[in-house]
Amino acid sequence: MPSQTPDSLPACDESVRTRLVRAADEEMQIQGTTAVTMAAVAERAGVSRATAFRQLGNTPRMIILVGIHRARNHIARTREIIAAQRDIFAKMEEVLVYTTRELPEDPVIRALVAQRSAAVLDEDIRSLTDEITGPVLLAGQAAGVVRTDIPIREMIDFLLEQTYLAAEYPDRSEKTARHRFRTFVAPALRPQPAAHTAAGTPGHPNAELEQALSAAADAIATARDAAVRIRCRLDGIDERFGDL
Repeated sequence: MPSQTPDSLPACDESVRTRLVRAADEEMQIQGTTAVTMAAVAERAGVSRATAFRQLGNTPRMIILVGIHRARNHIARTREIIAAQRDIFAKMEEVLVYTTRELPEDPVIRALVAQRSAAVLDEDIRSLTDEITGPVLLAGQAAGVVRTDIPIREMIDFLLEQTYLAAEYPDRSEKTARHRFRTFVAPALRPQPAAHTAAGTPGHPNAELEQALSAAADAIATARDAAVRIRCRLDGIDERFGDL
């Protein structure tokens, strides 16, 4: 049976792709993410450059694939964090704190984060985040604590975007990560107030309070005007009695 040459390997062969990703990972450890070349990766993997390009695409795509490969090392820890928390939002908050602290320590993942716009839409990254975050969001919806008016996919994209922003932020402390989650992330994921269904129907939980305060302010203004008129009348009466 004739031996296969690098160019005869099928482009869809996942074992070839896996080998290339590992080779790219090794090259990036030596050369960094900016100096690595597809030729060096192909040589290390024992395939042709044409095969490397077919399997990995271009350099930015290669960085994403290696970043995912490295991120998988954090999946076990992420699952432990999720399992340790009972509250749905506590699960997501602790994961954000962990990923904000740990992921940017890896130079390849930092390079992946720098490609945020492309990475958010990458199907392999989406698949990875679906695997971790999807069940948590679905459980939150079933419990009535996560909104159901937008697709799970869009909420996962939002969480991924927030993870990238937190990882790029100069202050990656636990305090700052928790502030981001509690101030911006959690409120966006909770069930939202119902929209106006008819004219005059309040669309905000505080609408009734606001209406009551407005009515009270109007009443105070009316009473103030009445008091001024009464005072003016009393002053006129005093003047007339003074002339007697």
